[in-house]
Amino acid sequence: MKWMVASASGMAGLQAMENMAAALARGKNPPALIWINDHGTDVNLLALLGNEVPEFLDLIQVHWNVMEHDGLMPTLHTPGPPPKNQVPILVVEQIPPFLVKSDPAENPLLKILRTSKAVIQLGTDACFGGMAIPPERVAQFDLLCRELKTPVIKLPGVPTPPHHVVGVLAHLEFFGFPRLDGHRRPLIFYGETVCQHCEHQGDLQRGRFAKHYGGKGCLLNLGCKGPITHNTCSKQHWNGGQNWCVGAGGPCTGCSEPGFPEHNGLGLFGKLSGSIAGVDPGVWGNIERIGLGILGLAAGGVLLQGLRKFFAGEGENRSEGTMRPPREEN
Repeated sequence: MKWMVASASGMAGLQAMENMAAALARGKNPPALIWINDHGTDVNLLALLGNEVPEFLDLIQVHWNVMEHDGLMPTLHTPGPPPKNQVPILVVEQIPPFLVKSDPAENPLLKILRTSKAVIQLGTDACFGGMAIPPERVAQFDLLCRELKTPVIKLPGVPTPPHHVVGVLAHLEFFGFPRLDGHRRPLIFYGETVCQHCEHQGDLQRGRFAKHYGGKGCLLNLGCKGPITHNTCSKQHWNGGQNWCVGAGGPCTGCSEPGFPEHNGLGLFGKLSGSIAGVDPGVWGNIERIGLGILGLAAGGVLLQGLRKFFAGEGENRSEGTMRPPREEN
């Protein structure tokens, strides 16, 4: 139950629970989930996410009618049509070249794409390209979805956090389409940066920066991409909730952002500029020294004020000691 309503809150959560209860009461005909996997990298993402969160596979396989197909071997694993009276959800972790360069009449996947309730692009490569999938192929696929008027939801990450997958599927099934950002990412999971909830947020505000990996302080000077990375890693950690990249002493690499892993030439560990990170460029390079200087000025100001009060008091005492008493009138 908590997984199914993880993406909703307040009255929306009550409505989602009501929709879920009604769906579970009907529950003999689970919705079709057509999963185009990426076996070309020797990684079964379903198994990987199930290993991260054991409940994941149970939820997916029990509630949704999963039909898994190998995206790189279409002739051996041609997906059949979904069950009658079902609008499928297409999950794509691999965008096969044939999918964007074929006649819709000859390609069963394109027929499914045309009739799907939504397409969920799973993982940063399927969302934006850049590693195993060329960005141009992703752009072609996005254009194809627009032409077919099939809604697209992107869930980037290396890999995508399991609760993002279940949360979005639950939202679609029991509540409707989630609100999306400009990159088609759900705001419920990608609406904030990891920097906003990072344990080093106080260090950033005080200008305390780590000088080496594993050192104390904010990791921005070591190339952390936290200020520009939208994800939930700093709130819902990996390894069963035990830790995440920054918590382990390494900088965030921005794996859920467009342009990963190059980041416009910065690479994984290149330092963000002050303007991109949201810090005044004139302050960025000298923030520690400026902080110490401000502290020194404040201390100097307190000392100066004290000296002024001291000498002002001494002057009043001297004046009082030499003042003549007023003359009495006869």
